[in-house]
Amino acid sequence: MRFVCTLCGDCCRASPVSLLPHEDVILRELAEALGLPYKSYNGYYMYDRVSGYNLAFSYVMDLVDGKCPFLAGNLCRIQNIYKPLICRSFPYIPRQVKYNIDSYNRVVYATVEYGLSLMCPVIKRDRSVLEKYSELNPGILSEYMPYEYDAANEMERIRSLFLALLSTLWRLGIVELEPGRPGAPVYNLYLFLVRHYPDLPHILKVDQVTKRLAELKAHE
Repeated sequence: MRFVCTLCGDCCRASPVSLLPHEDVILRELAEALGLPYKSYNGYYMYDRVSGYNLAFSYVMDLVDGKCPFLAGNLCRIQNIYKPLICRSFPYIPRQVKYNIDSYNRVVYATVEYGLSLMCPVIKRDRSVLEKYSELNPGILSEYMPYEYDAANEMERIRSLFLALLSTLWRLGIVELEPGRPGAPVYNLYLFLVRHYPDLPHILKVDQVTKRLAELKAHE
C-alpha cells in the first residue's frame, strides 16, 4: 500500500497555508512575477530588545476566493519552481508547533506534533488499514508516503536550523530575546538571519529558486 495523490485539489482549498519564513519571501516574489494576488500574515514571533523587532518564526498565506492563489484548476502553478514544504508533506502535516524559550541557556527550540489530515480523501480511505498496522510497524508512514514523510523531515530540519542560528546570536549577545511584544514592528526571521549568515540563501537553495524565477521573467 502506497499513498498516491489523486490531484483532487481539496488541500489547496481547505485552509490558509502555514509557511516557514523564507517561504513567505519566495512566494511573495513568485506571486508578483506571475501577477497573482498574495496576502500573508505572521504567525509566532519573539521580541529582540537589541533591534526592537518582533522576529517572525512563521507565516500564514491566505486563500484568495477560497483557494490558494497559485492553484490553476487542480494543479499547482509553481510546482516546478518552488512548492512550500507543508504542501509537499500533505497530508502528513504538523498538528501543533510549540516554540520553547530557555532563557538561562539562551536557546530557542521547537517541539512539533505531526499527524495525518482526514481532509485528504486518500487518508479517509486508508485510515483503518494504517491504524491496524501502525502498532506492528511504527515506521509504516515512511513506507506509505516516503516523499511526504521526507518533506516533513526537511521542514523540521530547516525550522531547527533557523532556531539554532538565532540561538547562537543570542548567546553571542547580538540579540536579546524575550516573548513577543504586541505593537512592535515585525521582521521576517529569515531576512534577519541573512544579515548575519549571508550563506543562508545558498544553504536553503533559495538562490536556485531566484534563478528559476529570473528565467521565468525572461520568458514572459
